[in-house]
Amino acid sequence: MKLFAAPVADILFSLNEIAGAKRLADWDVDFAGEIAGHFAAFAEGEIAPLDEPGDIEGARLENGRVRMPEGFRRVYDAYVEQGWPGLTVPEDFGGQGMGGAVAAMVSEIFSGACHSLQMVTGLVPGAVRTILHFGTDEQKARLIPPLAAGDWIATMCLTEPGAGSDLSRIRCRATETEGGWRIDGEKIFISGGDQDLSAGILHLVLARTSDEGVKGLSLFLCRSEKADGTRNNVTVARIEEKMGLHASPTCQMVFDGAEAELVGKPGEDGKLLRTARWLDRELGG
Repeated sequence: MKLFAAPVADILFSLNEIAGAKRLADWDVDFAGEIAGHFAAFAEGEIAPLDEPGDIEGARLENGRVRMPEGFRRVYDAYVEQGWPGLTVPEDFGGQGMGGAVAAMVSEIFSGACHSLQMVTGLVPGAVRTILHFGTDEQKARLIPPLAAGDWIATMCLTEPGAGSDLSRIRCRATETEGGWRIDGEKIFISGGDQDLSAGILHLVLARTSDEGVKGLSLFLCRSEKADGTRNNVTVARIEEKMGLHASPTCQMVFDGAEAELVGKPGEDGKLLRTARWLDRELGG
């Protein structure tokens, strides 16, 4: 196996001299270099050694749950202990408040070391930004700290069989109940749809509340556990085959009356289309 060496100097040169990161008010050249150096040491010493054996072993679906390859949980625990999940989360919610350029720098190193693990963890910053942008103050206070602490990992559930990214063809249905909402339907190509790294998973789900095309779509937050602590009605039908990414569980998901909560208002005029586009951009499509 070829040893991974993070191209820190190239990344910093690209940001400082080509992309013009120095123009950013929150960009500190020396501090950014220190962060890159610390993450590079972690990536080279602990993350990268997972890449080849992880791809050989692959993620497995056992009794309806995804089991990550050997060593992934240990490295994720170290990733959490060092505070990396909360790198760009605002300090008010338990994060470190770093900017997007720092996140991009760390993500680039992470992807080079082990893209499979980066795909599972990499949706958290976008999920946090989505909740900050669209969520209520109560939702922000309750849902963002566990993401910052690494207790939860996030997913984006948009794509469906027969629909792809054509939002007008989404069939996943959300129904209002006395205690909130329930979601029924299927999603495909969901990165990190299930895993045994974090204590919980926060699914961001695009579902239909009416038949009015894209105006009938709303965004929901669906936890892997119900309010009473039992497992929510979200299951994995299968793990997609992706060459070179066997350790990254890209899942076909089934929502069977899963408990969820709404972000914003049902089918709010124009907002849900913007939400979908925000998700597509912020969480990687």
